[in-house]
Amino acid sequence: MRSLKRKMRANIDPAPSIISYRLMRLMLIPRLRLILTLGIPSLVIFCGTLVLFLNINVHENIEGLKKDLKRALVERPEFMIKVASVDGASDELAHEIREIMPLDFPVSYFDLDIKYLHKVLNDIPAVASAAIKVTVSGVLQIDISERIPAFIWRKDDVISVIDEKGKFIRLATSRLDYPELPLVIGEAANLSIADISSLIEDNQYFMDQVRAFVRVGERRWDLVLDNNLRIMLPQTEFLAAFDRLMLMSQSGSLFSNQLSSIDMRLVERPTVRVGAVSIDPLTYNSSGDL
Repeated sequence: MRSLKRKMRANIDPAPSIISYRLMRLMLIPRLRLILTLGIPSLVIFCGTLVLFLNINVHENIEGLKKDLKRALVERPEFMIKVASVDGASDELAHEIREIMPLDFPVSYFDLDIKYLHKVLNDIPAVASAAIKVTVSGVLQIDISERIPAFIWRKDDVISVIDEKGKFIRLATSRLDYPELPLVIGEAANLSIADISSLIEDNQYFMDQVRAFVRVGERRWDLVLDNNLRIMLPQTEFLAAFDRLMLMSQSGSLFSNQLSSIDMRLVERPTVRVGAVSIDPLTYNSSGDL
């Protein structure tokens, strides 16, 4: 065994290989050794520093190139939206929509934020709902469901237009802007507008005599007629009280100028207040009851 190991050691050539020998000879050249030990590391450091300083400009150039390519793609004619069409809205509301929409036409389809536009349109008080779509002809189609003005609401010195549910639509400068709409007055009158809607629906023939519906204490309604007669309705079952008042009016001129108010808050015992005129004692007793 020992003789075998000795033979193997004897066969190992201690001389370097040809490649190692040539590399060793090259490293003996002074200029080459200088280049490898000093020149190449210096070049690496210089290149790294140059890249570091130019990195910002390179990044900006790359980003600019990306933007140019993107513009060239998204601004192709087939992707451009040229105009907007507003359907279902009045001229006043359509003008307001065009004024408030944050778009400058023509605009690319890829630059549109449909969700944001939808939110902008639905935030307009006069808009009940809105639908937006883009047609193949490059038109931004906007379909509007508009709130229909149903009442004029006056609170203090502010006059507002509201719909049949009491939702705010827009401000009005004067009552004369909407002379055909019923007038409601008082704090939080818009929250109980459904009561008045029911009253008007059931008594259309009488509404021409009503000047205003006045909300009293946020609890009940008064009706002011065109002759300044005030009808005071109860907090509950006011429709039944008004129906009884209509039956009573059929027996005579109940709504004449001789009366200043009719109190129906106690339906079983209606009370009238007489103005500063002479009355027939056979018609009214001293308490003023009918």
